[in-house]
Amino acid sequence: MSRLLGRVRKVVTFFHRSTTAAAVLKEKQVMLQLPLHKLVQDVATRWNSSHDMLERYLEQQAAVFSALTDKSVKKNIKDIVTLSDDDVKLAEDVVQVLKPLKTVTTLMSTEQIPTISMILPLKHRILASMKHSGSDSTVVKDIKAAIAHDFEDRYPDTDRALIQFLHMSTALDPRFKSLPFLDETTHDTIFKSLTERILDGCSQTVQAQTSRDETEEQSEIASSSSDCPPPAKRAPMAELFGDIFPIEQASSSSKSLSEVVNEEVQHYRAVQSLSVDSNPLVWWKDNQNQFPHLAKLAKSYLGIPATSVPSERVFSTAGDIVTAQRASLSPDSVDMMVFLKKNFQLP
Repeated sequence: MSRLLGRVRKVVTFFHRSTTAAAVLKEKQVMLQLPLHKLVQDVATRWNSSHDMLERYLEQQAAVFSALTDKSVKKNIKDIVTLSDDDVKLAEDVVQVLKPLKTVTTLMSTEQIPTISMILPLKHRILASMKHSGSDSTVVKDIKAAIAHDFEDRYPDTDRALIQFLHMSTALDPRFKSLPFLDETTHDTIFKSLTERILDGCSQTVQAQTSRDETEEQSEIASSSSDCPPPAKRAPMAELFGDIFPIEQASSSSKSLSEVVNEEVQHYRAVQSLSVDSNPLVWWKDNQNQFPHLAKLAKSYLGIPATSVPSERVFSTAGDIVTAQRASLSPDSVDMMVFLKKNFQLP
């Protein structure tokens, strides 16, 4: 791989630095009826730039070879070796192997709402594409093994807390809640964990509220006089109709919180999954009355971004606004301008 990328990189660098070679390459592209695309230079800090460089080289291979053999270019060539048939075959295989990674990177970078629920489905999709096939060469097998090993190190099965968190986030996404890449037992365990998480949250809320009420009650007792407060006056409507239309007391057979949450989770599981190109946050906003407990949990989980791309774009926008010529802008003005830039949409 290093030798292959090194050869292609030298060719690309040569055409980038030589205006004569670049002009000849353009002439050859027109003559061979190829797209007038420039060669792509890979960058160490850019994801998938090696894929882009190899893909563009393969696209322009005929024009590159023809340009390198041109008299006006050939005399300036130093230490440039064109790819052999084996190198071309390897480059084609590598592009096919890296294509899923390129697609995932493009998706996560262009997705307006890259929620954390997308991580496990994308990981499963990538690992499925990295399985060996009988036609794979030794180099391709090594590349696939290296990529799969890297994903295992990033999301190890031993980190149960992380894996459970990602599973619950995926289950709360109406696009991926079917979890087809998991067995039925694990599927049931995940939704059981959602139920337990809701009940634990409700229990903590009740305890906190009880503690606040006790504190307020003690404060009122300490500050009140020894005389008992007068009885509260009944509202006119209560005086007129209170005896005729009494408040119906809840029956003793009312459902417990655990039963309500269990039914809500089972109902959510039975609902048809959302299309993968839909917005899960909009779906939860529209269905929060139908699934009140799950909606609160989904808001806390799906609000976590899967990548730092959106925040980095905000920083880039702020850098475009605050320049040397506009350094006197107040912080409030900068905040408003960044907000409008990221949220205001013209019809």
